[in-house]
Amino acid sequence: MAKNKSSSAAYRRLRTNIEYNSKYPNVHSICLTSANKGSGTTTIACNLATTFVANHSKVLLIDCNINKPTINKYFSIDSALGLSDILLNQDYSNYYKYCTNFKDEHSNNLLYVMGTGRKVKNALDLLSSGYFKEFMEAMKDQFDFILIDCPSLEDSNDVIPVGHIVDGTILVVSLPETEKNNAKKALQQLNRNGVNVIGTVLNKVE
Repeated sequence: MAKNKSSSAAYRRLRTNIEYNSKYPNVHSICLTSANKGSGTTTIACNLATTFVANHSKVLLIDCNINKPTINKYFSIDSALGLSDILLNQDYSNYYKYCTNFKDEHSNNLLYVMGTGRKVKNALDLLSSGYFKEFMEAMKDQFDFILIDCPSLEDSNDVIPVGHIVDGTILVVSLPETEKNNAKKALQQLNRNGVNVIGTVLNKVE
């Protein structure tokens, strides 16, 4: 999970831009997506989460790539239990049992990482359900900040219902891999579906 000094500074700037954005104040939950797969969204979500936990006592990172787990590899955790299980069982009372905790090395702040859980055929239906909204509202009461790593728009539309529940959505654009027209179409798709895009991140820049 170590970051070099230049990347650490970049993530701190990104955190500050989210926390002190005058156009979108009081943002305490975000999801991240991209126009195409391979843009590095998961890496940004994980690094940004570890940056947020330096300033917030309790942060939650959720892997929403339900059928293609990604965060588990970054944190070396088991994704067998997680988000889909909570939604299928409709019981978030023991949400912490579906998380792995990491303590910030400079404080007692905790990062809770929730894996995807079991694979399902109806991921979009689960995320569009009223129970997912209820679950997220409960988590907002439990955590100071929430980040959700979503699949790319190339892979699925799972980010659409998630984007309606969080305070803001960030679109990740990979400089070498995302064509300008695809990035524009992705932004238009999000806006057309009522998703509150609070900014974009240009990734893989030398």
